Amino acid sequence: MGIIRQELLVRGDKGVKRLSVLFDSGAARSFVRNDVANELCTPKKLLIPREFVAADGNKIVCEFFCDLVVEIEGREIGVEAFLVDNLPVPMIFGALDMEAYRIRLDLARGKLDLSEFTGFMYAL
Repeated sequence: MGIIRQELLVRGDKGVKRLSVLFDSGAARSFVRNDVANELCTPKKLLIPREFVAADGNKIVCEFFCDLVVEIEGREIGVEAFLVDNLPVPMIFGALDMEAYRIRLDLARGKLDLSEFTGFMYAL
């Protein structure tokens, strides 16, 4: 498990903003803080709420998600992030999205490894 934080451009249907994005291999899904999401996109209601358990054991219930585009080294990556009230950073990019796009964490250098990135999402 590991984390890398980067300042990246994130775009939604309402605007673009530079955000501190935490790439967290311990988080299965991607999340965005509610206040940030509402600035960038029009949230979409989930058909049923999703429940997650955070690393500290607290349960998180999400009722909305949004489509976001994250720009990494000139590449655009689409993610569907769940909206959460309390996050330690504006956005968490989760392991399932990293795996789908073949993004790896180079923890020794504190950088993202895009050497296997092809520009499209692999089906998991």
